[in-house]
Amino acid sequence: TSSQGAGAGAGSARLRPQSPLNRPPPRWEKSSVIRKCVGLVLRTRCKIMKHWEDKMNQCSILVLHARRNPVALLRHLLHLPDQKKKVPRPVKTAVIDTVRRYERIKRRSNGTTPLQLQVNDDLLWSFEEAKGTSDAMLVCHIATSILEVRSRGHKQPLSDHEIVATHLSQYCAYLVANSPELLPDDAVWCRSIYEAVKKDATRVLRDGGDQVSTATPEEEHQQLFKLLSGQSKHHVLKDGGELGRRLAELPEGEEVAWKALAEFWSETVVSVAAACDNIDEHAEAVARGGELVTLLWALLAHVGSVHVDTADAAATHGAPDAV
Repeated sequence: TSSQGAGAGAGSARLRPQSPLNRPPPRWEKSSVIRKCVGLVLRTRCKIMKHWEDKMNQCSILVLHARRNPVALLRHLLHLPDQKKKVPRPVKTAVIDTVRRYERIKRRSNGTTPLQLQVNDDLLWSFEEAKGTSDAMLVCHIATSILEVRSRGHKQPLSDHEIVATHLSQYCAYLVANSPELLPDDAVWCRSIYEAVKKDATRVLRDGGDQVSTATPEEEHQQLFKLLSGQSKHHVLKDGGELGRRLAELPEGEEVAWKALAEFWSETVVSVAAACDNIDEHAEAVARGGELVTLLWALLAHVGSVHVDTADAAATHGAPDAV
């Protein structure tokens, strides 16, 4: 089953993603120069670890119950992340486990970010390669948000799979919105698609949000899906709504859906870290205190699994002096 996108959102028709799928295979994956260079990042007393707050930024496109306090409004006006959360232990476990098996994942996906969502061994959704990694992230972010709305009605403790999926989903939305230079797609295009999707989502929820807020918890996700499928104009919202509906209605049950999403998001954030070749931006992220994706980038570079254009770029960059 493949996604059927409607017309692209505002601005996306003029800007095409620079997908890592179109890049030649990396020539230096086993370069000892790079491994020594980036390996300095991982030393136990390097500054990246001293400044690492053990937190991850979070953003959400579908804000059903917006906070009205002054801090929240200021963050919205300044286009800052919605919030910053401590990295939960299940997230750490999931991404490290993914790093350990990354070579297998890379062979399966030809070294690119995941473009399919599978439930057990069955294909549930295919993301369109030409639309890039950020498009797939946002579609799956919308779907994850819909499943999260459905789960809220159960009032049960969150499973590890749900914790992993929701935190990484909102972290990847943050990357697209606020740090697209750390992604393999073109940064201008990333910002353009995020702004178009967020604008359309805000309009849809403003015009029809009462239908969602007055629904029972069990009905809330269904009303949300109906809104997105019937009133949204951007293909990301329509595709995300449809994928969310399929996940919510899986006959195998909700926990199977969360497991599939947790695996997708763990593989996505690790693959994105490996695919991004923006060494300058990673160095700046280190100077700001580090990002989860930058730590993964450094770790993968240390073991020789990062895709970067040339060895000279990293060897002469000076990033180790900044860490």
